[in-house]
Amino acid sequence: MIRVVCVGLVVVVLTSNCAPRVHRMRNSLPADVQIGMSRVDDVWVAGFISQPGRDKVDLNVETVRLLRQDLRRLSNARVVDAEPLSLADQAVFDDAAYWRRQAEDRRAGLVVTGIVRLLLAPAQVVQRGRRTAYLGQSGRTLDATVVVIDGRSGKIVARQTLPRRMRYASDGIASGLSLYFEMMEQARPDWLRAISARAAAE
Repeated sequence: MIRVVCVGLVVVVLTSNCAPRVHRMRNSLPADVQIGMSRVDDVWVAGFISQPGRDKVDLNVETVRLLRQDLRRLSNARVVDAEPLSLADQAVFDDAAYWRRQAEDRRAGLVVTGIVRLLLAPAQVVQRGRRTAYLGQSGRTLDATVVVIDGRSGKIVARQTLPRRMRYASDGIASGLSLYFEMMEQARPDWLRAISARAAAE
């Protein structure tokens, strides 16, 4: 009887060790985003046309940094490490020769660029007893458009305006940079879905 029990325990242990393990991360990505990200081979987050508003935040540099960080953490893609490009206006998105040359220099099959704006949100209405206060500097909105370019042809393969994000400071004192970080974290699935949509469709 003892021998039978021991054999059974060994079988259970071996089976549990060999079984695939599923790690469910908190705030895990939606299934369609995970599938899309699994098909991205190499990507270059090149740079963004940015409008920081009143906040002294380099949205171009910060957005590039955050997206590269997410892509390295949440995909197996080769993420190109290069200085963010400074882009003047939206006309550059349609310059296929420019993007083909830039992507070839960095061996990038997929190029991510676009527009990012951090602006003041509408005044927040706060009720304090019988008094109504309007806090005009306590919130920010994040507007972003993602442009995905094929590195081989230099042509745009996807352009998507992301849902607007809005965030107010909990204590009424706004830090543009901290609100930007919070909104970028909330918008992570939107960004990655837009970046990976082309790969998922192929």
